Amino acid sequence: MATLQGGVSRLAQPPSRSNQEGGPWALFLAAVAHSFSNLGRFRQPIGALALIAIGFFGARLTTSRTTANPQPAPGDVFTTVRSVQPDSAGHVQVAYDETRRMVERGRVDDPNIQRLMLVGAHEDNAAVRLESVDLLKNRAGSSEVRDAYINAVSQDTNPAVRLKALEGLKPLAGDPEVRKALSHVLVADDNDAVRMQVVDLLVAHRDDRMVGLLQGLVQKESNNTVRLKLEKALKDMNASVGTF
Repeated sequence: MATLQGGVSRLAQPPSRSNQEGGPWALFLAAVAHSFSNLGRFRQPIGALALIAIGFFGARLTTSRTTANPQPAPGDVFTTVRSVQPDSAGHVQVAYDETRRMVERGRVDDPNIQRLMLVGAHEDNAAVRLESVDLLKNRAGSSEVRDAYINAVSQDTNPAVRLKALEGLKPLAGDPEVRKALSHVLVADDNDAVRMQVVDLLVAHRDDRMVGLLQGLVQKESNNTVRLKLEKALKDMNASVGTF
């Protein structure tokens, strides 16, 4: 009877205070240990069941914590492999570059935004160049922006970008460097709309030194609209259309 009473007293004994103070997870473990402490016959199957339960609830608790505090998603990373070199030991050495896409937000007059748009004016993507050149047009007073426009109007392969650059150069049509670049474009550019816009910019500031250039181009111009614009420009400058 003493043994039975001792066993009953042990079964009825509640979990210790130290376990109660250990949080819900400690209480759960203590309850499992106390419940199965004297069931020797079923120790192995019940122990296995307890491990399964512990694993299940542990996974649920871990999942809940992860979902409640999600980690920020990493930015886009672009990898470029530069070389792949195997060796005799079965190893491979791979050299690569990684770049991460970043986003910068600010006003057009923000120096950092302006710097990035100047870079954009030289990008391979024509849409990026066009948007950058268009947004910089009110900043043409800056020497860096002016040079970017001169480069665009002289060398960009996209006529839409060249036309946008010409719009940006309108306030600088009297600048000697700009006029030099425009004279070159008038002779070399193969787009009629670009050449017509260049004529308008050149004649906006009267310069008798342009007469000879315009007279020579009138004789060579194959597009009737452009030729009529050249002739009108010469007449407005009180110059003859032909050369003598």
